[in-house]
Amino acid sequence: MLFSIVLMLTSSATFASFSYDEMTQEDPYHVGKITYHRKLACSSCPLSNTIIDASVYKSIVQRINNEDEFAALLNEKERTAVTEYLEQLFTPR
Repeated sequence: MLFSIVLMLTSSATFASFSYDEMTQEDPYHVGKITYHRKLACSSCPLSNTIIDASVYKSIVQRINNEDEFAALLNEKERTAVTEYLEQLFTPR
C-alpha cells in the first residue's frame, strides 16, 4: 500500500514539466506569445506597465516594428511573431 502511494506521488510529478514539439516552436502565435511575455512584458521589460487592449494594440505593433528600443531587443523573427500574436489576440474573428 505504501509503495502504491509513493508511486502515485512520484509519477504525478513527472507530468509537471513539459516540452513543446517542433511544430509548436515554429508557430508564429506561440513564438510571439512567449517572446512578448519574456522580452516585452516582464517586470523589467519596456512594456511592463503598458496595458494592451484592442484600442491600442496597433500602436504597440508599430512601436515594436519601428522603434530602436525594440530593434535592440527583438530580432526580425521575434518582431514578426509578436506582431502575429497581438493581431490574433485582438483582431475579432
